[in-house]
Amino acid sequence: MLSRQLQRYAELLLDWNRRVNLTGARTLEEVEAQIDDADALLAASWSSVRRAVDIGSGGGLPAIPLALARPEVTFTLLEANARKCAFLEHVAGTLELRNVAVLAGRAEELGHQPQLREQFDRAISRAAARPAVLLELALPFVTTGGDLLAQVTPLDPQPLDHAAHVLGGGSPRLERPLPDGRALLVVEKLAPTPPEFPRRVGVPNRKPLA
Repeated sequence: MLSRQLQRYAELLLDWNRRVNLTGARTLEEVEAQIDDADALLAASWSSVRRAVDIGSGGGLPAIPLALARPEVTFTLLEANARKCAFLEHVAGTLELRNVAVLAGRAEELGHQPQLREQFDRAISRAAARPAVLLELALPFVTTGGDLLAQVTPLDPQPLDHAAHVLGGGSPRLERPLPDGRALLVVEKLAPTPPEFPRRVGVPNRKPLA
């Protein structure tokens, strides 16, 4: 059973999804299943996390369920689409989520802003980009000693090694399978990201590092 606030979030997501393409889910049961998948990230340790950034937040998964479960963590939701940002702001206001901030823009540009670059203990993401692209979009936001947790389709993480190391990360690994058939991609941040990354808008997607 979902909590009252998660139930309200699911209802808002379905209502707005009729006008804005937020999720492929079309029924309350499908939305609840996606929320359950987001909850799988709670199994990771959050004891040292105070600031987290959600890359390509879209409809707010996994960030909104995590923000409800972890009120001591500040979540910054990055989203390039203005209508999706409007939805995320509406949700944060309706649910009175004081630990949620919504930021409109592209990760390729925001990742170079001093107030955001390497300022987060953890980056999270759900299907925002292909894993090789996501590494370049996410790791510049993560401080040394932090990590990236991303819900991905199961894959061999070894081909991502080079890209992760170039960006200051350790060797990517897959952890526990998730209820929806995805897996959790984990990359620890071991060193600062070189200043040339992320590359300009569109380049990471056209020419991924791996």
